[in-house]
Amino acid sequence: MNPPRLTGSPLGRFLSSRWLLYGPVLLVASLIGAAVWYGWRHYRSAPPPSASSPPPPLDPLQSSWTGKIRAQKTVLIPAPIDGTLESIEVLDGEEVYEGQLLGRIQNTSLEANRQRALEDLERAKTRAADLESQLLAARLESSRSSAELARLRSEHELGARQFERLRKLFAEGAAARRSFEAAESSFRKLSADLKDAEEASRAASARAQSLQTSLDQAKQTLADKTAELEDAEAEQLTGEVKAPVAGLLIGHRKNAAEEVTRDIEDLFEIATELSAMEVAAGIPPALAARLKPGASALVQIAEAGPTPLNGKIRAIEMDTAIVEFLNPSPAIRPGMTAQVRFLNEPVPQLGIR
Repeated sequence: MNPPRLTGSPLGRFLSSRWLLYGPVLLVASLIGAAVWYGWRHYRSAPPPSASSPPPPLDPLQSSWTGKIRAQKTVLIPAPIDGTLESIEVLDGEEVYEGQLLGRIQNTSLEANRQRALEDLERAKTRAADLESQLLAARLESSRSSAELARLRSEHELGARQFERLRKLFAEGAAARRSFEAAESSFRKLSADLKDAEEASRAASARAQSLQTSLDQAKQTLADKTAELEDAEAEQLTGEVKAPVAGLLIGHRKNAAEEVTRDIEDLFEIATELSAMEVAAGIPPALAARLKPGASALVQIAEAGPTPLNGKIRAIEMDTAIVEFLNPSPAIRPGMTAQVRFLNEPVPQLGIR
């Protein structure tokens, strides 16, 4: 049995028409159109937005300003001589004691003077040592010559007496001519030897005296050259830069191998007291015109904890405010960063002088 056909019924005609296919699409489009129309009507009916006024400018007194911490009491150490900074013996931020070596300055001319003085001293030492050796030999020769002279004088005196006795005997005919002539020849030779010995002794003595004089001069020269070397070394030692006081080395102006001159007055800087510190904070000109020395400020330092420190304005220098405060902790060192807020009112009795 075949199923009934619905083509001729109203439901059948509806199902077989295109409304079944396009009906949902038309429904969605109608809803979208209605939403757009409602939004446009709401936009037209809303009041026009009023022009927003710009936010009020921030008061500089309510702002914080960044600055660097520095010590109030420092000692500047100048360069003592011209030259090259050969070495830096202490790092910034280290404690130093009085007399500690901070750096060395090498001056080529001073080094040349020292080297020349050393060479002169060595030559003077060699000269003095050579003269001492010569003088010793001359004194030995003079002593030997004196001994030889004494021996010949003794023999000459004895020979003179013997010859005189023989001469008298020969005159009286009691001595042979040959014996007299032999004695005469021997005595003459002895006299000649004595004369030569006297001259040799005088020469040896004179040479010893001359060498003694030369040695005395050489010793004086040696003393002078020694003094010159000591002066050259002392002058060279002026290139050693030492700390005149104990404290904290907070900076140096030149690095190793750089040239320095005597007009550098801050080659090194030492903070002698860390209890009194200050902050140099850069500020705009408008704020600088409103601030006055003596006004209070708050100093915020991370290393000091969350509570700000009380301070006061010590000076206004162009676009920089110098704020002083008492250091409550050894952990706070020069060179650290701080935030400053100005209150612009006299400082109460907070221990800030």
